[in-house]
Amino acid sequence: MPHLDPTWQSSAAIAAVVVLLSLLARARRWTRIGAALTEASIVLILYTSWQWLGSITHRNVVGARSNALAVWHTEQALHLPSELAVQQLVLPHPWLAQLCNGYYLYGHFNPMIALLGWVWLRHREAYGRTRLYLCGLTALAFVAHFIPVAPPRLTPGLGFHDLALDYGQSVYGTFNDGLSGQLLAMPSLHVGWAVLVAYVVVTTARSRWRWLVVLHPVVMALVVAATANHWWADGAVSAALLAVVVLADRTARKALQPATPAPVLSPARTLTP
Repeated sequence: MPHLDPTWQSSAAIAAVVVLLSLLARARRWTRIGAALTEASIVLILYTSWQWLGSITHRNVVGARSNALAVWHTEQALHLPSELAVQQLVLPHPWLAQLCNGYYLYGHFNPMIALLGWVWLRHREAYGRTRLYLCGLTALAFVAHFIPVAPPRLTPGLGFHDLALDYGQSVYGTFNDGLSGQLLAMPSLHVGWAVLVAYVVVTTARSRWRWLVVLHPVVMALVVAATANHWWADGAVSAALLAVVVLADRTARKALQPATPAPVLSPARTLTP
């Protein structure tokens, strides 16, 4: 399966074209097409912003690695399970290692695109909320990404393997030749978006099978550790940011709801003899 990963310049150009098409569609009163193109442009703008941010933090190696070591030591102090132990369970099994690499690669954007399409087509009333959560979580992650944190695979001396690079499945390549975004480990949008997908499906769908989607963030959290792309803390921070967005949305909606007027009691009728 091909994996598209354009530069921020290319994705910005595509986003501009989609915005123009959406304006044209709205001018021609193609309401549904215009609305769909508008939503597509939002996703493209988010992707462009992420790529651009990665390009300006990509070379801060010293700060990123020292921050990563701080995360590593904090996790040890909290007696969290080691990401290295998870990877060592995978290393002896090439098929499992390649499966983890594949899930990391295709389990990020694809489920989010599927979620947006599903909500748009089947649960339009929940689309605004879903879009708000996606934009809010990604925006908060962008702010946190200005402090670069290296992933485990780029932290020498700890024993981690670059699992995707070992099997020729890396979209990054070596650090010097790779794409942007390699030092944006904290927080993990891979885990954050997976939690978002699960949350929206569980709170929107009505089928009893909807709870199976909870496996997605669980598997993604294990995969990012096994592939040495993220620390446990990266996923935890991302989930916490999503909780902040959801809580802020609920608080705002509650505050904007009109107060329910008190029932007006009719005066008691006087019985005439």
